[in-house]
Amino acid sequence: MHHSRLERGWAALALAAVIGSLGACQNKSDTPASPAPTPPAPVAAAPKAATPPPAPAAKQLEWTDPPEWKRVKPSSSMRRASYEIPPVKGDKAPGELNVFVLGGDVESNITRWVDEFSGFDPKALVRHDRTVNDMAQAVVEIPKGTFSGGMNTITKSENYALLGAIVVTPAGHKYFFKLTGPSATVKAARAPFYKMLDGMHLEGQAPAAPASPGAASPTATSPAAAGTPTKAGDATKPSAPHAGKPVLEGATPAKK
Repeated sequence: MHHSRLERGWAALALAAVIGSLGACQNKSDTPASPAPTPPAPVAAAPKAATPPPAPAAKQLEWTDPPEWKRVKPSSSMRRASYEIPPVKGDKAPGELNVFVLGGDVESNITRWVDEFSGFDPKALVRHDRTVNDMAQAVVEIPKGTFSGGMNTITKSENYALLGAIVVTPAGHKYFFKLTGPSATVKAARAPFYKMLDGMHLEGQAPAAPASPGAASPTATSPAAAGTPTKAGDATKPSAPHAGKPVLEGATPAKK
């Protein structure tokens, strides 16, 4: 009897435990599941900056070869062009014009050219500035002296002359035109040299209208009489020759 009641008690406890477990499972299954976390929205990539168009290539300087001169193959890769100037009667050697595209200060390069000559009358040195098609032209002339031959040359030539011009384009490129040779030959080449300078223009640009010898124009200064160059910025009033001394390096020549 005692055992029967004890067994019934244990059975009741076991049944209660089973019922409680079933209730817990039921409550757990009734609980709604938590929603899955929403993934973050993708970050939009920043738009790439537009690539700027390439800068247009600088236009090259163009000129017309004087028919009296012979264009020859340059002896150095540094030279853009070379010309042989036919000698006049009495001169044994021809003149030569070499064209370079270089950098550096204009006046320093003019001084370097002048320093290649010795034994000349300083008062005969001509230095003046001119403008053609909105491009500055720095010109220097030595009518007669002893030419050292330039860089890397030890041979000296007496009774030689210089016609030189540095043309600066709007893009800042500097074209160097250096003509040397026997004095009489260079003197004969003076008119074709200035005519070539007067016709200089950039690619696609019309050359300046030619001016009559000795006349001045707004865009091109024709060669004046020897020793009377035109002052920069004054297309009509001739100036006296350069003050009689080679241009000092880095200095602007004095004007009268």
